[in-house]
Amino acid sequence: MDDREQNPRSYLHIRAVLARRIRDGEYPAGAKLPTETELADEFGCGSDIAARALRQLQRDGLARRVFRKGFFSFGPDDHPG
Repeated sequence: MDDREQNPRSYLHIRAVLARRIRDGEYPAGAKLPTETELADEFGCGSDIAARALRQLQRDGLARRVFRKGFFSFGPDDHPG
């Protein structure tokens, strides 16, 4: 892990924590992920950093965004392709 991933205010750190929580079943398939505001409060960062982490999870195929509802986890059987 590089320094940016270890910094608790880094979107990479937040993304890594959320990815681990998804893989460990804390957020099972279809579970609603915390909001940007909730993540910002938990990690002591701005909501822009939290939003970036959620978008990265989506690009990584670990979450999906539902318009006006938020982000939801993908389970092992939910991955497209």
